[in-house]
Amino acid sequence: MIISRLTKAVREQNWFAVALEFVIVISGVAIGFQITAWNETRQDEAREALVLARLQTDFEVIHANTETALADLEQRAGHAAAFVEVITDEAVPSHSEDFRTALALTIGTPVPAGRSATYIELLASGEMRLVRSEALRRALVEFDEQVRRHELAYGTLAQLVIDNNAILLEYQSLLIATQGENGPYQGDIERIRTSAELLSSAQLMDSVSRFNLSWHQGRLETADAVLQALAAGTD
Repeated sequence: MIISRLTKAVREQNWFAVALEFVIVISGVAIGFQITAWNETRQDEAREALVLARLQTDFEVIHANTETALADLEQRAGHAAAFVEVITDEAVPSHSEDFRTALALTIGTPVPAGRSATYIELLASGEMRLVRSEALRRALVEFDEQVRRHELAYGTLAQLVIDNNAILLEYQSLLIATQGENGPYQGDIERIRTSAELLSSAQLMDSVSRFNLSWHQGRLETADAVLQALAAGTD
């Protein structure tokens, strides 16, 4: 209909009508683009809200898990250091509860919490643009880099744990099998207790726990930064 009216106006040399029809066409196109852009903006805002909610959930879990691991590591580091001391302290019998507890907490180290699944999806889909807050994007990148560095470090720590836990686990099994100070394996228990291998393994595990503690503290700080950026973005 617009084409026919425009053709008629041109044929009749009604230039005012021609100009008016052009204005109508251009206005319609502009309004159409505006409506489309508005709809896309609303859709992006809705998707951003969903992404932010999922990030909030991810990092609340990560924060809680990291706090739990930190509490465990603080205890382990303290007991590992105590076990190093009691090994050479003849006043502390190997069958005592303090001795056994210190040994149990010297063995192993907690596995760090993983990456944010939502952040991984955003990277894979190329939709980081949905996160409009520059502070939040920066905090997410810093946290993920911290996680990657920690995972690399933990690979080395885990190998150290595997390589050095054998003597500690053997010693623990002997203590479990021996009740009191006159059990069947008491001779083996005292022999291992005075060995350089046991002391070296305990010292190494103390270092591993302290190193892992430091990494978890850094992870908690960067997770805090993400949660703060999320809170600032929703104020």
